[in-house]
Amino acid sequence: MNAASKKAKADLVAAVRDSSAMCDAAFDALTDANANQPAGMGRSKLALLEFNTGHSNEEYGYMSVYMRLKGLVPPSSAGRGGR
Repeated sequence: MNAASKKAKADLVAAVRDSSAMCDAAFDALTDANANQPAGMGRSKLALLEFNTGHSNEEYGYMSVYMRLKGLVPPSSAGRGGR
């Protein structure tokens, strides 16, 4: 089953956790010695991880706006007074 077909909250949470674990492993494996090795899309390992970080931040921004429109408090604001 691919991530796009998941509908249940538990399945979605598991998919996000799996995705985060994969990214964590990629960051943990990055060293000074292998950072410039080609990794795909014509980019180095370091460049791809930098791109991934920027993309993740953008997506979190979209999600936080969506949550606020739905009357929810984004995780980054929770515990700090919310709204």
